[in-house]
Amino acid sequence: MRNKWIVSIDDYRKASRWHLPKMITDYLDGGALDEITTRANRESLDALMLRQRSMVDLSELSTEATVLEQPVDFPLLVAPMGMLTIFHPGSDLAVARAAVNAGSIFIHSAWAGCALEEVAPIAGDKLWAQVAFWKDPAETENYIQRARNAGVKTLVVAGDVGSSSKRERDMRHGLSMPPKPPVFDYFTTAMRPRWIYRWLTGRKMTYGNYSIDGKALRMDQMNQWMASNKNSSADWADFAKLRQQWDGKLVIKGIMDAEDAARAVAEGADGVFISNHGGRQFDAQPATIDVLPSIVAAVDGKAEIYLDGGIRRGHDIVKAIGLGATAVMAGRPFAYALATGGEPAVSKAFKILHDEFKGAMGFVGKTSVESIDESVFALRSRINDYV
Repeated sequence: MRNKWIVSIDDYRKASRWHLPKMITDYLDGGALDEITTRANRESLDALMLRQRSMVDLSELSTEATVLEQPVDFPLLVAPMGMLTIFHPGSDLAVARAAVNAGSIFIHSAWAGCALEEVAPIAGDKLWAQVAFWKDPAETENYIQRARNAGVKTLVVAGDVGSSSKRERDMRHGLSMPPKPPVFDYFTTAMRPRWIYRWLTGRKMTYGNYSIDGKALRMDQMNQWMASNKNSSADWADFAKLRQQWDGKLVIKGIMDAEDAARAVAEGADGVFISNHGGRQFDAQPATIDVLPSIVAAVDGKAEIYLDGGIRRGHDIVKAIGLGATAVMAGRPFAYALATGGEPAVSKAFKILHDEFKGAMGFVGKTSVESIDESVFALRSRINDYV
């Protein structure tokens, strides 16, 4: 499907399958274990119905919002995503540039294929950096200093990576580091010559955010590097220490429980990021939209709240904000677009979601993001299930 005929994020998802080998589309779409949580994210959003209002003056409708004192054109940010290079050699740079042009914010992943220093000149003050607590404190401190040097004002702590699960789709394709695919995948990959050409001639697939002896970390070095640096002992004391070291804004990602949300605020978090990794890490947990109201109550206005997981339509953004989120994040939608058509496609994905969000605001009779609240929902009994 050509870019000009694409009208929805699902169109990009379908189109990306024509551009990527099967093992890569499964990596992109797949979740942990039985993928219950991956499905739940969408199912719970779909179950929420919105209330249409009529005869509302929409002449002054504005989608503009503020996120940690930064203005955005609408309350949608790019969630941190690792290894974007496997989808398109434009990688993080293409997504960051599209995000800035759309008036949004790009969150650079701790597991990115590009170095933070490459993205910083493109994203400017619209760049947030994700940080992980590595086993060697010097590795973490070095990255924090790199973020300072790059002009980053907001850090996003990866708070839920101490444990890991298995993604069975990836295992069947032999997607380890380095990959060891079965013979079948060589045949299906051969049917995507454009992807092969870009892989051979474009940006090298590395974990470029980290280096060994000054050279970007290669994929075949990743297992050993992770085995040496993964930190399963990181806890709230590490977060508290970072709060003391970091003068900028601090967000914690991976919060799925009200008790943890309250603890994050007590430890000085400026933002609480509700995320279940799109169901990619821990299966059989609730959808993010299902835990949002309890976390809103626990935070009690003391920090901003963000949510990702299943965001595919503009009205999904209205639903999340209606239940108390400050803004939403999305990952897969931009990865689908990147794989399909690089930066222009990512820009179009932003426009699709912006236009849908603006339209949904009009239908629920809200002319500003600040005015979106629980009154946008049609079935009050459904909302009462949350509170």
